[in-house]
Amino acid sequence: MGHYITGFLLALQFFSVLPVKKELKMEKNDVTAMYAVLPLIGMLFGAILAITAFGVREYTDSSSLLLAFLIVLLSAVMTGGLHLDGLADAGDAFFSYQEREKRLEIMEDPRIGAFGTLVLLLVIIGKIFVIAEVIMTVPILLVAIIPLLSRSGLLLLFSLTKTAKETGLAAFFRQHMDLKKIGVAAFVYVMATGILLLFVTGWLTAVGLVAGLLLSFFCYRKWCLRHFGGVTGDLSGAYVEGVEWLLWIVVLLLI
Repeated sequence: MGHYITGFLLALQFFSVLPVKKELKMEKNDVTAMYAVLPLIGMLFGAILAITAFGVREYTDSSSLLLAFLIVLLSAVMTGGLHLDGLADAGDAFFSYQEREKRLEIMEDPRIGAFGTLVLLLVIIGKIFVIAEVIMTVPILLVAIIPLLSRSGLLLLFSLTKTAKETGLAAFFRQHMDLKKIGVAAFVYVMATGILLLFVTGWLTAVGLVAGLLLSFFCYRKWCLRHFGGVTGDLSGAYVEGVEWLLWIVVLLLI
């Protein structure tokens, strides 16, 4: 149990803006637990978003566009912009059309380029408009479930895809975790969330969301291996942002 408490605190420390000012162990069991609870961190963020959405939707006359903007803004604030930073770096690297090693170097550059800016704006604006189209009518619990699903997909990606480099934080984490346990945890999260969605949205949307998540995982994994040789921290962040946009598009099409 102690490993999961440490893992939960590590997940908050690395993947959120919440201050955890404590030196924590980074042994194999702790790193494994950190990733195992990552979807729960997503659900925690999602719960905050859902409560916010419910309050604004039910007790104010705010427009759907403003509410969608608040959801996207709060999501970025709670993660400290971590995933958006990864998305921008991935955009700069991919659209440089350089060789694999050069792309990895570009991702390490802290400066944002033109292509990273364009990708960032496209995803943020696209996400806001798609959410705005559905946020007034969807079950409010769905707002909490999508961040849970995106982190479950991230577990699948990270446990089943080699890292592009042998150095860096992503490589360190992958070398210090039980990949089999993370893969099993990801499968359990996806199946359990799918069952929950059956009651929240009905079978069509539930199947569509789970299928969209799995399809995005397979396609993104293949893309990462082809263009970067594996996954990195930035590519992981880009996946979370991209798959959440995709899942909202599925909701728009099916609800």
